Amino acid sequence: MFPTEVFRAAPFRLAVAFAASIAAVTLLLFVFIYWQTEVFETARIDNILRAEVAVISGENEAEMLRSVSRQLAGNLFRVSFIGLFAPDGQLRAGNLKHLPEGLPVDGVAHRVSAAGIEPEAPGSAVVRAVARRLPSGGVLVIARDIEVLAELRQPVLQALEIGLIPAFLLSFGTGILLSRRALSRVKIVHQTIERIMRGDLHERLPRIGTRDEFDRLAASVNRMLDQIERLLLEVKGVGDNIAHDLRTPLARARAKLERGRNSAEGLSQLRSVVDTAVADLDQAISISTALLRIGEIETGRRRSGFGHVDLAEIAREVADLYQPVGEEHQLTLTLAIDGAHVVAGDGELLMEAVANLVDNAVKFTPPGGEVRLTVGMQDGAPAIRVEDTGPGIPPADREAVLRRFYRAEASRHTAGNGLGLSIVGAIVRLHHFRLMLSDRAQGSGAVFAIVATPEPAAEG
Repeated sequence: MFPTEVFRAAPFRLAVAFAASIAAVTLLLFVFIYWQTEVFETARIDNILRAEVAVISGENEAEMLRSVSRQLAGNLFRVSFIGLFAPDGQLRAGNLKHLPEGLPVDGVAHRVSAAGIEPEAPGSAVVRAVARRLPSGGVLVIARDIEVLAELRQPVLQALEIGLIPAFLLSFGTGILLSRRALSRVKIVHQTIERIMRGDLHERLPRIGTRDEFDRLAASVNRMLDQIERLLLEVKGVGDNIAHDLRTPLARARAKLERGRNSAEGLSQLRSVVDTAVADLDQAISISTALLRIGEIETGRRRSGFGHVDLAEIAREVADLYQPVGEEHQLTLTLAIDGAHVVAGDGELLMEAVANLVDNAVKFTPPGGEVRLTVGMQDGAPAIRVEDTGPGIPPADREAVLRRFYRAEASRHTAGNGLGLSIVGAIVRLHHFRLMLSDRAQGSGAVFAIVATPEPAAEG
């Protein structure tokens, strides 16, 4: 695994962005803390200066001089300034050379520059100063050096470095770790996909059981692969069945045409041979048409034309259509409708599905039997049931009969191509309905039920 792949990975870029966000937020936080500290300390100094000026300016001259001396004696670090100036501006006591320039005499703290008289004092210092006019006409000035506030920057910057550098290192380390972990799993996925593309359809994406996004993605892809494998196997089986089922009628048609060409003695015999060959070709065409019909239904394009369909109306039309067929087969076709049942679907497709079920029931019901078409409720949902008195379908064959070209043992000698129930299954899946197969409650026979999805009630 190349280092450049780690740095290009999405987790690493996310970690870098996270580290940059931490840096920006931390920087803003420290700026805010420093600003608040400076504001608080400045306000504290201003309050002290105003209080001292108020106290000293209220004393008499002798006490005022003693107070100035005490201030100077306690100024061990040379951070405080005090000056008692005569009305003409001359310094009478204190450690200020002169009145600070630009300092208003209003008893309010201001930021100005001041110079001390001590030899070790700097030429000028930035101070917060308060000047107040005395009853004698003189001016009392008390100031405090605020360079100490600037000294706060150094520990703040050091704290920023101490907090920020480990955060950066941790973020980068986490990004590299996550990137390597993600890339290792992606590499395994790529290798698995390569094996699948080479034809090993049994391969599946690995899951480590952490239930993270990779595991969830692997589970979804594996389900998709299961479906693809199933469909490919079905396509292979369908291809084999198509070849087998089409070969038989085509071979019969060819043999009959060849026999008719060689042995027909007259036009009537030749026409008879052609008619039987045409019947075989019609069977081949019907198989192709049914397969195309199933493919058209399974694409799902017909869902765009869904509307409200009354199952009772569909049952009536199918019953009317197959009533003569039932009489021809000496069967009784009965219809029972329990109210109107409206569902969302394609009316033509649903009629085709019900017609196929009825047609299937008519084929396998012996003369004198009954085919019953019922519309009602089943499992709390609208349903159409087709019930016959034929031989029924064994439980072992109930799933298989929905597969294409499947012919149960009892239907080997019955006309058909094994695609009718496949069409019904495709229509039911398109509508997200259920196709249920069971035995009759009394006697032999099969019951097919198309159970619909209930139509949501309209809002009042």
